Amino acid sequence: AVQKFQIGYNNGDNPFNTAQTFIDTHMLDQGFLSQIADYIQNRVGADAGPTLGAGAAGATSSASGPTPMDLDLEPSTSTTMTSSAKTYQHLPMKGYRKFETGADMKILAKVCGKIREFNSSAIDNNNLSPSEISSDGNVLDSLCQTIATTNRYHATSISDMELAIILKMMKDWSLEHVFPSIDLARLVSLHPDAAKSSRSAVWNSIIHAALDRCDAISANSSIQGAPKTAIPMLSFRLFANCFHGGMGTQSAVVDATNMTRILKCVDEYATSGNKNVRLALVTVLLNAASFMKASAPAGGYQYNSGTDNLPDLFLITVGNICGSGLYEAEAIARLVVALGTAVLIDGTWLAKAKALNMGSMLQHVADQHGEKARAIATEVRSILE
Repeated sequence: AVQKFQIGYNNGDNPFNTAQTFIDTHMLDQGFLSQIADYIQNRVGADAGPTLGAGAAGATSSASGPTPMDLDLEPSTSTTMTSSAKTYQHLPMKGYRKFETGADMKILAKVCGKIREFNSSAIDNNNLSPSEISSDGNVLDSLCQTIATTNRYHATSISDMELAIILKMMKDWSLEHVFPSIDLARLVSLHPDAAKSSRSAVWNSIIHAALDRCDAISANSSIQGAPKTAIPMLSFRLFANCFHGGMGTQSAVVDATNMTRILKCVDEYATSGNKNVRLALVTVLLNAASFMKASAPAGGYQYNSGTDNLPDLFLITVGNICGSGLYEAEAIARLVVALGTAVLIDGTWLAKAKALNMGSMLQHVADQHGEKARAIATEVRSILE
């Protein structure tokens, strides 16, 4: 039987995020995700979220409230593609993986305490002001309280000042002291108000700051201890969350310049000795592939000087990860899905992957990491043969 619903959509929201929220609210089968997202995209056309390389400044949003749409869901078509397209059990990736642990006051209180400790060591004008950092009704504690109250996200907001102090710490604090602010940015990126389209400029700056810090860690061998691992790990978690968060965070992370830098950064840390860094960077690849597949035009992307290197960067990084021999089963499973999704983006990605013999390489690695990875890799290889 056909199920009839009405779904609300704000111009500028990500169709897959809206579809996932709708599924969660109405307790629908997850197989409806693609059908609902496709319906939204067909109804709103070009306004359905940012496109690859569009840039953070190109984000737009409607302030007139959600547009109601009548939606008919047909169970027989919810989990399959059209009859003219080959179907896969594991591919492509739909939606995004996120890193949301830590959004509770017990953990956030420790983060705030660490920020206060580090603030006393900040140089000159780089420290936060008393109104931002004091323990009595300050901006920092208010921000942490909002982040911790996840069941009220729909009714709470993040102020410009709260975002500004995160950016200030990420830009100005030393490498030894910056990582708690990146962790805050990771969690704040999942708040709907913080991630909305009007905040795209500040998220663009936050992404730049995180990338700059990752580059600095990579270039400075004297940095050891917690910052050496925490800065790249939390930055990759932030980048992954930005795909999921909202129009503002997503448009910042898919900006052509930022996407290129992110993929280069992922490759730089691909042989990290820390498993949490490795899982985080693979998740960035997975979410990037999911975004590019979901937003791909019917005839494939029209590549330009800002985007024509993305397939090569992505695929070479996948190859380097496969050759490292460092990755655990869950990370390899995500990597295989990322590649399988990427080769379904368009003919350019498929041709480049075939030229690099990615199918055989991935199958060899996946065979060593359990049945789940092996099954997904078999599907990927069937696409590449």
